[in-house]
Amino acid sequence: MPRAHLRTQFTLMAPRFAISSLSLGNCANHQLPTKIRTAASLGYEGIEIFIPDFEAFVDEVRQGLHLDLFPDDKTPSEDSFEIDCAKATGSLCDSLNIAIPVLQPLRGFENFASSNCLGGGGLPAALEEAERWIKLMPHLKTRLLLVCSNYIEPEDHPFAPFDPAKEPLPSYSTTTETQMIPPGPARSPFFPAPTQDQLSTYLDTQVEAFRALGKVAARYGVRIGYEPLAWGSVVDNWEQVWDVARRVGRENVGIILDSFNCLANQYADPTVSPTFLRNAASCSQTPIPFPSRSPDMPPPRPHESLMAHLRPQNATHSALLQNLALLARTVPAHKIFLYQVADAGLPTIPPATIDAEPHTPARMVWSRATRLFPCEESRGAWLPVTDMSLVVVEAGYPATENYTCGDEDDAWWSVEVFNNSLMDPRPECVQEHGARGLAGLRTLWDRVCAGIEETRDQPAAPSPTPSEESQHSDESGSGGPVRSDTDTSEDVPSPSAVMKECQPVGRMASTKWMDGCIVG
Repeated sequence: MPRAHLRTQFTLMAPRFAISSLSLGNCANHQLPTKIRTAASLGYEGIEIFIPDFEAFVDEVRQGLHLDLFPDDKTPSEDSFEIDCAKATGSLCDSLNIAIPVLQPLRGFENFASSNCLGGGGLPAALEEAERWIKLMPHLKTRLLLVCSNYIEPEDHPFAPFDPAKEPLPSYSTTTETQMIPPGPARSPFFPAPTQDQLSTYLDTQVEAFRALGKVAARYGVRIGYEPLAWGSVVDNWEQVWDVARRVGRENVGIILDSFNCLANQYADPTVSPTFLRNAASCSQTPIPFPSRSPDMPPPRPHESLMAHLRPQNATHSALLQNLALLARTVPAHKIFLYQVADAGLPTIPPATIDAEPHTPARMVWSRATRLFPCEESRGAWLPVTDMSLVVVEAGYPATENYTCGDEDDAWWSVEVFNNSLMDPRPECVQEHGARGLAGLRTLWDRVCAGIEETRDQPAAPSPTPSEESQHSDESGSGGPVRSDTDTSEDVPSPSAVMKECQPVGRMASTKWMDGCIVG
């Protein structure tokens, strides 16, 4: 398929589309080679390799499967087993003309005093375990390793050790019937918020760790992308990972943006029913003083006023847009190494197919059970993913003409969706999810392009006055439902009404890339 360009007062390159192998079906039922072949046949340019998928592939080869991918149809020798499996995976992708933009996720690269960190023995062990995966990457022919922040078990938390005698675990319902999570503030029953000194010390440790990891990765020509998970016990937002990557100061260490994790942290709160919107007053939870744009940074992009045209729907949306505008102004495009895309349905108690301990964070449960592909409003998608994607464009990713992203590859937009539906054992599961993902990416890109065209000649939206901000804070500060600026009703809105209310301005349902797509 030819690459599309958006031509306005500047030239914007279309991103390359990829899908994570995990988003094509659970590895217990669907094999990695099948996923690669399906993604290529659907027209994706890339497929992320999910580490559990690769590990399942290695186990299957040990059982005598997939030997047609190896020289002479023979099982690889034990001393090079994982490397040979990586070579086979990379060669299969080469033969199908599909790239591997990233290997992911490397978990546990923090909290190094804990036995649960990567390697289980401090930073040296974590680096050694990380190098095990980095060594495979040249054979997979991928240059990017995703390192995510982590949920830390309460008894292992660095700021307040868990005492079950004093703090009993909350429990989720074990019924398979879908239920709304009870209303109330976001729960943190195990430890208090860190002091500024505690957080600073923790992030300082991450800076040193990523500096060391970057040095290891450089020996193999590999880049490291740091991604915040919305439920990270300490690191859970883009400000923190950018603060770490900026201070590391290495070309091969940057950040990864994920629409679900950004929005599930800054916009949504799965414990507040029925709106599920985060209290606007708490949206900017980690104010980190970033330096102003330095003289050696690239000049502002031609479309740098784009964010000013977005009109907030309510106080939470307004706070989100301010936070995202800070992202666009702060993070240079060449330090964004990947953009992952996902939407989600309403955060409800998932069926028992998703394993969750009683104290599992609500955002983690929500993420693993009910993510959706972008633009799937018909299935209940409601997060402002188009707004998030406009911000990524605002930051310069993908690149405008004469403005590069710091890599020889074009920018990737890659869908990463976890959902109960991926447990489906039917062979059709892979094709159906892959087609939905590609249709969603194409529709999202069309909406972003339409949004840029629509706002090009419009005056910027006025900033809320202090009195309006105060009024919004009063409305949302109690943890009750957040109303839109035009809502005059007295009744609590239904979830379906909330989804309609929270649609961002400028969403244009464009289907010009949808022809011929099989939507399952």
